[in-house]
Amino acid sequence: MTDNLENSEQKQTTNIVDIGIIKFLQNLDKGNFWTKDKILFFKELSYLLNGGISLVEAMRIISTSSDNYALKEIGKDISKFLHAGKPLSYALNRLPDYFDEGDYNVIKAGEASGNLAPILKSLAEEYVFMSDIKNKYISALIYPVILVIFAIVAVVVLFWFVLPEIFSIAADFDTVKMPRMTQVLKDMSDFLINRRQVILGVIGWIWLISSVFFSTDAGKKTWFSILLNIPLLWTMTKYFYLVKRCRYMKLMLGAGMNYVQTFQLLMAILGIPAYQDMLERVLLWLQRWETIYAGLKGETDLVPSDVSVMIKVGEESANLTNSVDNVLSMYEGELNILINRLAKVIEPIMLVFIWLVVVVIVLAIFWLILQIGEGVGL
Repeated sequence: MTDNLENSEQKQTTNIVDIGIIKFLQNLDKGNFWTKDKILFFKELSYLLNGGISLVEAMRIISTSSDNYALKEIGKDISKFLHAGKPLSYALNRLPDYFDEGDYNVIKAGEASGNLAPILKSLAEEYVFMSDIKNKYISALIYPVILVIFAIVAVVVLFWFVLPEIFSIAADFDTVKMPRMTQVLKDMSDFLINRRQVILGVIGWIWLISSVFFSTDAGKKTWFSILLNIPLLWTMTKYFYLVKRCRYMKLMLGAGMNYVQTFQLLMAILGIPAYQDMLERVLLWLQRWETIYAGLKGETDLVPSDVSVMIKVGEESANLTNSVDNVLSMYEGELNILINRLAKVIEPIMLVFIWLVVVVIVLAIFWLILQIGEGVGL
């Protein structure tokens, strides 16, 4: 009898622990709703709607069949709104942690036009493309940064740890006269060693101040002004945001939005102050019943002139979507070429820089060894 009670208590304890672990993992998984999960959600919902399944039933299927706990919870929340007679866009707008303003407005326009299923599919495709191109863009920027950091770390290690050992050996020979280049390296090494804490402190403060500053609107504008002076990098950045803007324009126009709604939503999607200022100026022209071209033709720093001309042709022919397609066909290819070219340009430059540093250090050490050899011979 006592054994049965002990076994029962152990089982209850085990169950409590298991439930606690499950709840912990579920809460941890609740925030794991990434872009890939959103893409899967939009695609699956589109396929179910195209198959003739009602929206309510489609959400029930998604919430019960998904392995992602966050998606399960999202499906349950959306289902509650749908059962209350609310549209899908309303439900998504009540879940700002998972869906942004762009998702809400595009889906709302799709509901109004009666093309919800194709709009969901198009939205998923846009996320797939933009996620891929964004990863390429970030990788192209990270690659040179990593090379620079490794080069700096390698040089610092040499000056802090390797060269001082060599110079200490040379100091044992009183008759050796240190070559000028070697003396310069020794002075630099002594400076870095003696002021190591000060240098690290200054670097830390610069990092902290710059990270705070560049997170502000003024800092972002300053960052863009810096990019303006880096030809290849700036061109790649401009083309990246041009492609992003045009793809979202095409999606929004296809969803039935007018020009004013499209540019208002673009301001929310493109969170870069320089582009928001430009889009705001275009909006002012549109609100005066002017054309998009009238607002874009003076924005040559951010929008290439040929793009403005193609937009003008699309407006005059009442086929703006076709013109946007032409812009994308030109600049998507150009963007991929620039991303690939950046890596090819940066790599040899960094290799030449590292090679020069190594050659200077090797020559300085070699001349020092020759001086030591002559001193020993004397």
